[in-house]
Amino acid sequence: MSQGTRALVTGAAGFIGSNCVRYLAARQWRVRALDVHAAPPQLAGLDIDFRQQDLRDATALARALEDVEVVFHLASVHLDVAAKDAEFEAVNVTAVAQLVAACAAAGVRRLVHVSSVGVYGHVRSVPAAEDAPLAPINTYEKTKCAGEQAAREAARRCQLDLVIVRPSWVYGPGCPRTDKLLRALQKRRFFYIGAGHNLRHPVYIDDFLAGLLLAAGAGPEAAGRTFNLAGPRWMTVEEMVNTFAQALNAVPPRLRIPRWLGLGAGWAAELAGGVLRINPPISRRTLAFFENDNAFDISAARGALHYEPRTELLDGVRRTLSARGAAAAQAVAHGVHRTQ
Repeated sequence: MSQGTRALVTGAAGFIGSNCVRYLAARQWRVRALDVHAAPPQLAGLDIDFRQQDLRDATALARALEDVEVVFHLASVHLDVAAKDAEFEAVNVTAVAQLVAACAAAGVRRLVHVSSVGVYGHVRSVPAAEDAPLAPINTYEKTKCAGEQAAREAARRCQLDLVIVRPSWVYGPGCPRTDKLLRALQKRRFFYIGAGHNLRHPVYIDDFLAGLLLAAGAGPEAAGRTFNLAGPRWMTVEEMVNTFAQALNAVPPRLRIPRWLGLGAGWAAELAGGVLRINPPISRRTLAFFENDNAFDISAARGALHYEPRTELLDGVRRTLSARGAAAAQAVAHGVHRTQ
């Protein structure tokens, strides 16, 4: 798409959202950013219109959509394990349908709705294409699945051009899950729950963002379709973790604990986190990382969007580490000290 395209990014304070804002701004898009949280430091200095507001505020949303051509919808309730089911439902389902209607009313050309490969649950036949059975497991996955359906129904009703993308395990600079894994490996605190032989399909943030732009710019034949966006290849959790360790020059972890112990620890940590109102270091959702097979067919995106992820995991992790080092040096230069 051309320079000067007017875009709205929801969930702009999150990992993918903030990177999306930076990615678009670097390509001379005119970006309006929306999030319930304040703008993160990585957006400082950018020529963007950042608005701190709740997606569910219909009046404010209508104002945010004025003159917008493309919307990238990334806002969701996700990593907050203390969030109630009603909050997941309100943001991940109800607000999606409301956004579609608001986009139609504002004359938005295309809405790119970012869902999740979590809608597949455990992939029983590898790799999963877009028509594979959907079997979401936890509340996040179930509401993302329901959010897709709500978006499709609202788009048909409002005659809005909608494209749905399902990202796999996105990693890169600023990703909380990436940072958590790197810290655990650096401090030699990482352990497997189970054998570590299940499959993961990582995709580097820049590859995923390139896919988002392709989804926004594809022709009318892409409207109404759903696409998996994943990395160049899938691998076992053990191979993925060992690659992270290689990038760090760290000792590959060997400790494995049985599933029952991991489940008990996750349950106890969730209880404590709920009382203290903090996200626990481990939860029952952590088990999905060590149990579910996640491997996806991206041939539909390759064919219709010309999507081609190019960043192999080792290179992506090294780029992440380089960016972390640069950010740390900048923080020190500005007198900011962070504890890991």
